[in-house]
Amino acid sequence: MRGLIASAAAMVLVTFAAPSSGAGPEGTGMASDNVQHVATIPFDAGAATSARLLGDYLYVAGSKQFSIYDVSDPLNPALQSITPVGFFFANEDVDTNGKILLLSDEQGATHSLHVYDVEDKTAPVKVATVANAPDHTFTCVFHCTYAYGARGSIIDLRNPTKAKMVGNWFPGMQPGYGFDVTEVSPGIVLTSSRQMHLLDARKDVLNPEFVASGYTTDDRLIHSNRWPNHGRDRFYLVQAETFAETRCDEDSGAFMTWDTRGWRKTRTFEVADEYRAVNGNFIDGSPPANAAGCTAMWFQEHPDFDDGGLVATAWFEHGARFLRVGHDGKISEVGYFMPVGGSTIATYWITDEIVYAIDLVRGIDILRFTGTP
Repeated sequence: MRGLIASAAAMVLVTFAAPSSGAGPEGTGMASDNVQHVATIPFDAGAATSARLLGDYLYVAGSKQFSIYDVSDPLNPALQSITPVGFFFANEDVDTNGKILLLSDEQGATHSLHVYDVEDKTAPVKVATVANAPDHTFTCVFHCTYAYGARGSIIDLRNPTKAKMVGNWFPGMQPGYGFDVTEVSPGIVLTSSRQMHLLDARKDVLNPEFVASGYTTDDRLIHSNRWPNHGRDRFYLVQAETFAETRCDEDSGAFMTWDTRGWRKTRTFEVADEYRAVNGNFIDGSPPANAAGCTAMWFQEHPDFDDGGLVATAWFEHGARFLRVGHDGKISEVGYFMPVGGSTIATYWITDEIVYAIDLVRGIDILRFTGTP
C-alpha cells in the first residue's frame, strides 16, 4: 500500500507539473519572474489548513484529515499516509515532535484536543482525546511533554495515552480571545490575541511567568506569530486577521514586524512596520476582490533569516507573497505566486529555495523562489 501511495503521488506530480520562467502566467497562476510553480499535490485539496516540517517529514493537517509526506526529495514528496479525522475546525498550526501529533477541534461539540501516535508514518493511531479544551491552536512545550493552548489550556502529555488537562496559563482570558501560541525556545512561549504575551515556563510549567507584553494602538486582532532564531532575533513576526473582507483597505489585517530590542528591561515590544495587500486587476499580480479576506495567515521566515531577511507569507486569494524584512524592520514585497481558483492559507520553506504553499482549494502548490534570500 505504501508503494502504491508513493507511485500515485509521483503520477500526480507529473500530471500537474508546469514550471516555466518569466513573469506573468506561471503554471496554474500568475507569478513574478523570481517565482516558479513546480507542481500541485491535490491529495489534501479542500481539507488542508496547516503543516509542520520536522526532519524529512511534513505533517499536513486540516478539517477532515491529516497527511504525512516524506519530503527528503522536496520536488517529489512521497505520501506516507492519509488519516481521516471526521471534521475538526479550524485545526490550524498543527504541532508534533515526530512521535505524537496534536489536532485541535475548537468548534466541535466537546471542544477537544486529539492526540495521535505518528511514530509509524504509514499508520497513525489516535491514542487520547482531551475534552473541554476550546483552544484555537496548541504548541508543544518541552518536546511535547506538555502543550499550551492559545486560550490558556495546559495539557500534560508525559504519558500521551493518558493526556489530561492540568491547568490554565491565563485563567482570566475571555472566551474566543486567544489565537496562537508558539514555543520559540524550550519553555519560552509567545502568545497572540489582541495582546501579545511572552511566557517563561522553565521554572514552573503549570504557572508560567509573564515576562513581557506587546499591544497595538488600535486593539487589532493578532492571529499568528513567529520569533526567528529561537527568540534571539531582533524582530518577531505577526499577522493581524480580518476574515472574509472582499476588498483590501487600510483596515485590513497587516503582516507586521515587532522590535524586540531592550525587552528584558522594558518588558514591552513595539511595532516596527506593517504591510497590507492591495487589490488589482490580476495582470499586476493582485486580485480585484477577495473571498476569504485580505489577511496574511500562516507564514514562515527563510532559513537564513537573521535580524531581517525573506519571509514566505500566505494571503488567501492573493496567494503566496514573498516579503523582505530590512535590518530596520521595514517590509517590502519581492515576489508572488497567485493561483487560479485558489486560496492560500499557509507557506513553509522546505529548503532554502523550495516553498510549499498550502491551499484551501487546491491542496499543496510547490514553488521555487529564485531570487536573493
